Amino acid sequence: MCQQRRRVGGNAASASEVAHKPMRIVLWATFAKPELTARLGAVLGEGLAVVADAAELDAAIGEAEALLCPDFLYGAEVAETMRTRAKRLRWLQLLTQGFENAQAHGVPAGVIVTNAGEAYSPAVAMHAVALMLAVQRRFPPMLANQLKGEWNRTMGLAMTSPAGGTVAILGFGSIGQEIARLVRAFGARVVALTRSAKPHALADESLPIAQLRQVLPRADAIVLALPLGGSTRHLIGAREFALCRRTAVLVNISRGGIVDTAALVEALQSGAIAGAGLDVTDPEPLPAGHALWAAPNLLISPHLAGAAGKAGFDRLAEVAARNVRRFLAGEPLAHVVAL
Repeated sequence: MCQQRRRVGGNAASASEVAHKPMRIVLWATFAKPELTARLGAVLGEGLAVVADAAELDAAIGEAEALLCPDFLYGAEVAETMRTRAKRLRWLQLLTQGFENAQAHGVPAGVIVTNAGEAYSPAVAMHAVALMLAVQRRFPPMLANQLKGEWNRTMGLAMTSPAGGTVAILGFGSIGQEIARLVRAFGARVVALTRSAKPHALADESLPIAQLRQVLPRADAIVLALPLGGSTRHLIGAREFALCRRTAVLVNISRGGIVDTAALVEALQSGAIAGAGLDVTDPEPLPAGHALWAAPNLLISPHLAGAAGKAGFDRLAEVAARNVRRFLAGEPLAHVVAL
């Protein structure tokens, strides 16, 4: 078992050290804590250490071979603690889909980083499609009229539907694929835009992301489901909105920085696009008085697309537990991310 475990990461202790020190995995969670503790405890027993804050993490991490925590807790101080105190650490399991903080602050050499994989995919995909449908069916102005007690049917001419339309999905990981599955059920045609352009059974077309501007003029909905990085920051800006159909809608359930916010405000106000649904914004949280709040046919949710109640927490705990079992067995870990 000792030799098997040493294959997983490059920061392993010697065989004699491993033989005399029990496996220790640290969990630091601010959500799904009961579900994670129960599922991981069943696998690890006394090898699981649950901490509540950075001070407890500092005390526990010295003997840990793995840390499970959300990316938003992995700040500069935690990263420094990992480098100076986590001498046995070989694996960082993030309990979030995103890994921007781990990427920004780095991890000790030899430490493998994994994210939550498909844990949030059903909820996020459903939320993305809900935003798309709400904007296509003009729910934002409809709700505004309801609050005014105004029976106004004029928006009917502007309503659209996924049926017979084209949905461009930027990023085709587990979330993008689930979005595709859902919109195809409404009769939409799916164009997947990725770096590899690898064909997929859920995509009618698979194209390189470099062809985005060729796809936009024929897209009825553009859904962003790709990570934020140097090549994707402001991927959607004024030039891209100018290429869109005036009936097109934009949905962003990924990261706010992928869209140029000022260009989005202008596109909505000018009618360059018909509307947008956002679960993420730039800046985030969106401050009071920002122009986006008043933009026409816009629906904003406060970065909670992944919320799915206890069922979602159970799903996350199972994804984490499966990876822990792989780690214990010395098997390749799932959902490895490159920082």
